[in-house]
Amino acid sequence: MNGPIKLTSTRVVDNRRQIYITPEAERIISNLQPRSVDVVAVVGPMRKGKSHFANLLCKRKSGFPLGDEMESKTKDFWFWIGPHPVQTNRYLMVVDTEGLGDYSEEEQNEKDMKYLVLATLLSNHLVFNLQGNPDHSFVSQLRLMGDLAEHVRVQKDGNDVGNNLGNHFPELWVAVQDAHLKPPQRNGRRLSPDEFLEDMLERKDGHTKSIRSHNEMTEAVKAFFPKRHLRLIPAPSIDSDILSNLDRAGDDALQTDYKDTVDNFTREIWNSGMVKRVNGDDIRTTGLLHIMRYYVNAINDPNALPSVLGAYEAMAEGEYSRAFEDLMKQFQETVEKTVKPLMPTDEEACNRRIKTAAEGAVSKLSADVGKWDKVGTWKKRLQRKLDAERIALVKLNSDKSKELCEAIIKEVDQQVRQKVGRGDYNRIDGFNTYVREMDAVYSAYRQKASGKGPAVEKVLETFRATEMTRRDTIRDTDDKLVEEDRRVKEEQRMKQEAGAAAERAVEKEKVAKAEAARAAEAQRRAEAERDAEAAKRRAAEAEAEAARQARREEERRNILEIVLDLFGL
Repeated sequence: MNGPIKLTSTRVVDNRRQIYITPEAERIISNLQPRSVDVVAVVGPMRKGKSHFANLLCKRKSGFPLGDEMESKTKDFWFWIGPHPVQTNRYLMVVDTEGLGDYSEEEQNEKDMKYLVLATLLSNHLVFNLQGNPDHSFVSQLRLMGDLAEHVRVQKDGNDVGNNLGNHFPELWVAVQDAHLKPPQRNGRRLSPDEFLEDMLERKDGHTKSIRSHNEMTEAVKAFFPKRHLRLIPAPSIDSDILSNLDRAGDDALQTDYKDTVDNFTREIWNSGMVKRVNGDDIRTTGLLHIMRYYVNAINDPNALPSVLGAYEAMAEGEYSRAFEDLMKQFQETVEKTVKPLMPTDEEACNRRIKTAAEGAVSKLSADVGKWDKVGTWKKRLQRKLDAERIALVKLNSDKSKELCEAIIKEVDQQVRQKVGRGDYNRIDGFNTYVREMDAVYSAYRQKASGKGPAVEKVLETFRATEMTRRDTIRDTDDKLVEEDRRVKEEQRMKQEAGAAAERAVEKEKVAKAEAARAAEAQRRAEAERDAEAAKRRAAEAEAEAARQARREEERRNILEIVLDLFGL
């Protein structure tokens, strides 16, 4: 923050003054890191240097507006918040309040009490700024403190028996500016400022109305603020011009005692180590915003009183809600990084990644606000929400798996579909070709769709149902073509057989004629041979007969010769 801004604004609603947290304050506080906050509220009568103190507590010389006129410059509450000057990993929030007892406002007591209640409940250091000398008369200026019990409760139902507001109230610092007198001495020793405060808060003896009022007020202050201190701040300067322009005055223009005292005072608060707590728990910036809203609403309600435990519940509820929203956001971011980019994937892996992210969120919730979630209500609510998210993510994974697997099956089946459209399988043996190519389609699908989520088999099952219809159509077409081919071939066979039979008959006739011709020729030849043989036989017989005749003739001649020889003829 470059400078203080308004923390609250007031307006009259139904004739009642209502306090509101400004939207800018809500925006600034809600955007801070959730760290513990040391809240210092400066209260007190107007025109007594509150805003100057507020600036010093911020380690600044200017920021909160200073005034040197009768009318108060600070209206409502203003605040500055930033890194703590000395404590690490926490914030310092300084609240400058509208001065008590502003003569320009009506219903002053009611307004003063509202502002004092709010400042007291918001802070862990309450600086009550006064001006003058440390004498018993200034104690009367703490009168409003004694009335706090009538305007604040510990329990929501107001049953505060046994409850001490002092256990929940901030540390009180009574800062008396421009003090030039020193505390009195007791037993030869000058009292310290804190001892002097206790001395002024001692009970008085007597029963007069003023004494009773004093005792009631001082007892209330002691009960409400068990930790209380008095600090006496000398005047910054005796020069009225410097006093009127403290925000512009150089350090060399200020008195050394003043600078040392202020430096020690601010460092005491910074080094206290205290942070805002409610019911014993440290309040972070986010929780602070919730209790602020609760206290403002309770103060504005004429039928209610702000209670510490009510604020605690509001803070816890707000922190639950914040943590719930933050963790759901972190869960979604984790899902976006570790789950969705890997979708689609098998359901077990998807569930495992979601479960890891969900368990991280539940564990973080327990670490963050588990101490307030005594019965586990918010843990169960987060688990239900995360389970609903898990179901939605599982469905998303399934939908993406279905979408991708359908795209894959469409891709690997594209050529087969095109062939079906062209009628490439409408031929004999087209079915067997189709079956082989579909086997390749299924193999390609399983390879590409492997690990692509729970829809792999479902999409395949759906596709199979459609593909079986296509398969049956192709098989039926193939069967009809085979049957038609068989019929045609049978007709062709029969025609061929008939032609062959006719050819065989003709051939047979030819053969028969040839055989008859051969038989006739054989017969002719046989007859010729017989005739030749007969002629040969006749020739032979004639020759033989001639030979016989010749022999007989020879024999006759020989016989004749013999006879002749015999007879010597």
